[in-house]
Amino acid sequence: MRDIDRTAVRIAHLQAFTLRALVLAGVWWALTEGGEGQGFGVVLALLAAALSLLHTPPAERAPRLHRLPAFTLYFMLQSLRAGWDVACRTVHPSLPLQPRLLRLPLRLPAGAPSWWLMMVISLLPGTLSVHLDGTELELHCLDGTVDVLTDVREAEAQLAQLFGYTLIDSAEQRR
Repeated sequence: MRDIDRTAVRIAHLQAFTLRALVLAGVWWALTEGGEGQGFGVVLALLAAALSLLHTPPAERAPRLHRLPAFTLYFMLQSLRAGWDVACRTVHPSLPLQPRLLRLPLRLPAGAPSWWLMMVISLLPGTLSVHLDGTELELHCLDGTVDVLTDVREAEAQLAQLFGYTLIDSAEQRR
């Protein structure tokens, strides 16, 4: 049984490495417009993909493709909302800025789902993920008077639906 588990882990790592290397090589190709230096780009893509596996192991679950359109719409709307918020704060300097660091318990499982959440939260208006400590996330917000927790919970729910996770109550995590 353990050999099957090890084989499954190796396959998941190989698939994640391949996907990441291909995406990174594609980004390199797009940035260089397919010109010279493609060999260097391939080497960099392979190295970056290998290093990324050390910091972010492959997710246990793949995204559910039928949920991808809803998540994409959510992601795009939040990006627009964040851009509008920043633009308004730039044009109207009288808008309040009360920066705060918040520590929030997460309801997503540790690992890739939490990393995805950190990336998505950084696109919410006025927020930036700072540090992940187990099941607790530290984040910076520009305006501490805004209800950031509601936005974080919505992002968690969207990611849970995308990957097919059940959100964990913070009381259950402490056991």
